[in-house]
Amino acid sequence: MARLYSLVRNAAAAIVVGVLLTGCLVPETIDASIVLEGYLYDMRVETRLADPRAVKAVADGRVFTEQEEDRMRAEERKTARMPGFERFAYAGEGRFDLVVNLTGELDANGAAIGVPNTRAKSQADNFLIIRRIDDGTIEVSTPEVPDRARAELDQIAIVPNGTLTVTVSGTVIETNADETPGLFGGAYRWNISSWDDRVFLKVDPAVD
Repeated sequence: MARLYSLVRNAAAAIVVGVLLTGCLVPETIDASIVLEGYLYDMRVETRLADPRAVKAVADGRVFTEQEEDRMRAEERKTARMPGFERFAYAGEGRFDLVVNLTGELDANGAAIGVPNTRAKSQADNFLIIRRIDDGTIEVSTPEVPDRARAELDQIAIVPNGTLTVTVSGTVIETNADETPGLFGGAYRWNISSWDDRVFLKVDPAVD
């Protein structure tokens, strides 16, 4: 793992990789909605992302030089080319505001899409992912935070906060949603206020 200040000075590599739990970007706020119709998906995510090591540097009294800040701002142009990126802006002190709009189809078993690294199919590279499983079902999930990463995040007081909703046209097989649709329909909803608030939904996309 790169040293803290080296990472800050080389933010370009960190952001393009988009890795969540190996130490690059984590969500501080999130407002996400997903609509699933068969294997078609429509996902919108608004989030503020933080680089934990940059945040720690600020908490420890580190002041970024203007050159370092300029390098981070330069990532707005480079990383904004990622699929579905509607907005990606440096907010200062190692934080970025991101808006993603993604629509498409999970056209084969193993097909997946995730945020913030919309080019990556790995769960480890994202804090939110939609995946078509080999049995034809679809899973929407967020990863478990390893204990070591959790301790580091708690130490610098980075805690996720927000909501996620999923609307489905198929049959939900399993979910841990905080709220479920009523008799007249609606969305599954998760209220996120800690790293323990994981998202999981498994759906058979075949319409009843």
